[in-house]
Amino acid sequence: MPVFTIPNSASIHTLKSFLLSNKPFADGASPARLVMHPKWAHMDPMALAMSAAWGGWCHRQRRDCEIAIENTTGGHTNYARRMGLFKLLNVQEKAVLEEHEEAGRFLPLSQVRTRSELSAVIADVSALLHLDKEPDGLAAVQYCVSELLRNVLEHSGSPEGAYICAQRYTNREPKRVSIAVADCGWGIAEHIGNSYPEAKRDNSLAIRLAMQPGITGAYKDAMYGATENAGAGLFITRAIAKATGGYFVLLSGDTAFRLLRARRSDKPMVYHDAFSDPRHDLWVTDSYWQGTVAAVEIATNKIPNFQAFFQWIRQQVPAKKTAAGKIKFT
Repeated sequence: MPVFTIPNSASIHTLKSFLLSNKPFADGASPARLVMHPKWAHMDPMALAMSAAWGGWCHRQRRDCEIAIENTTGGHTNYARRMGLFKLLNVQEKAVLEEHEEAGRFLPLSQVRTRSELSAVIADVSALLHLDKEPDGLAAVQYCVSELLRNVLEHSGSPEGAYICAQRYTNREPKRVSIAVADCGWGIAEHIGNSYPEAKRDNSLAIRLAMQPGITGAYKDAMYGATENAGAGLFITRAIAKATGGYFVLLSGDTAFRLLRARRSDKPMVYHDAFSDPRHDLWVTDSYWQGTVAAVEIATNKIPNFQAFFQWIRQQVPAKKTAAGKIKFT
C-alpha cells in the first residue's frame, strides 16, 4: 500500500535520510497512509509539496482512494494544516486549527493546472510572503515560482499539474525564502529522453541535462507564458540560489541533486554544468519519486538589483543559447 512517512526532520537539509525513509508509490488494496511523526517534525516547503503531490497521485491511481493520516496532534501538524496539506489531501481528521499567522510568512499549498492558476499564485507572492519592501527580492522569487511552475505544466504530463508552497524565514540570518514545486508526472528522464535517448533510462544524466540552458526548450505555442527564457529556467533558478548562498534541489526517479549553500569565501560563479560545482551532492537511491521535485532557497536581501543580476547570469550562458530581453512573468 502507498505510505508516505514524515520523519523527525523532512527538509532540504535532511533530504537523503528523508528519501531513504520512503517508498511512497507502492501499490496495494489497503488505504494509502500519510504517517506524521508522533511527537515533532521539522517540515519545509519541499516536504509539504511532495506530500501534496503524492496525495494527488493516490487519488488518481487508486480512483479517489481514502488517505488515512496517523499522528495528527502537535505543533508540526498544525503547521501542515495551516499550509493547507490536509485540505488538499481531503483528509477527514478531528483536530481543530487555531488560526494564528505563522512566525514566518508563507504561501500555502496550491494546486496549479492552468495558466490562470499560475498567474494567481504569482500575484499572491508579494502579499503572502510580505516582500513589498524588497522589490528585487520579490522579482527573484516571482521569477523562480514562474519558471518552476511552467516547467511542470509544459513538460510533466501530470493531470494534477503542480503543487507549490513557499515559506519566508526572517527570524535568523540569512533571511530567505524557500520555494518548492512537486508533481507526479512523467519525470525528467521520460521528457528529456525524447530528444536525448541516452537519458531515457539514466535519471542522473537526465537531471544533469535539465539544469543546462537550451536543453529542454518550450512548447511552440508558449501555452503557459513567454518563450524569452525557454530552456534556461532551471539553470537561472539554480544560479539565483548559488549567487545568494541558498540551496537548490532537483529530484526525479531514483536520483536527487542538491546544490549546497555557498561559503562566504566563495566567488560569485555559475557553473554551466551543475555537476562540476564542488558544492553539490548527488544521490541514487532505492527510493523512487514518480515525477519531479524542485526546491530553491533564496536570500532575498542579497539581490540589490535583480535585472542587472539577471543579465549577469545570462552572460554565463553561451551566446547561441541566450534569448534577449527582460524577464517577463506569466
